[in-house]
Amino acid sequence: MTEHEVAAGGTPDLDRRLADAVERLGHGLRSLAQRTAREHGLTPLQQQAVLALARQPGIRREVSALAAEFDVTTPTMSDAVSALERKGLVGRSPGRDGRRRLLTLTAGGDEVARRLQPWDGPLLTALEGVPAADRATTLGSLLHVIAELQRQGVVSVARTCPSCRFFGANTYRDPVAPHHCHLLRIPLPLADLRVDCPEHEPAAT
Repeated sequence: MTEHEVAAGGTPDLDRRLADAVERLGHGLRSLAQRTAREHGLTPLQQQAVLALARQPGIRREVSALAAEFDVTTPTMSDAVSALERKGLVGRSPGRDGRRRLLTLTAGGDEVARRLQPWDGPLLTALEGVPAADRATTLGSLLHVIAELQRQGVVSVARTCPSCRFFGANTYRDPVAPHHCHLLRIPLPLADLRVDCPEHEPAAT
């Protein structure tokens, strides 16, 4: 048994199987996204854009921001947004500088976003069968991995707690709330770690 296998709890190839499990989960989520997008006459990328604009419009109101968010080229995202405009789901308005064109969901776009919200319902139902403590630990582990992938340049945009300059890792001995938020000045329970924080400021690399 290798040193890595001992560190991983004596389970051979644990990291490889974890990676395979995440990949399998990704396949399932892509299948769900394709199904719900089709039901609403959208592509998966158009669906992502609608949901992103509905959840945090202040962060993602430009084509370039959405392109970075979903790791596609700006022309690809521009085509998706233009299609949403033709469908009457997205409008554009001048930015404060008079040059940038900011994206906004129309009333029809808001309605479609509302109907799209439960697209990942089967996943949420599956998670309900996992103990809450295990879900919290898994969330913390996945956010740590995402932050590390961002540092490596694999993930382009991540507004997670572990990738934020206000995040104090392992500040406390409490296994339920080991971290600290220096912005809010409060302990951070694992279950409260954010995947997409509007107050996020990137940590120094």
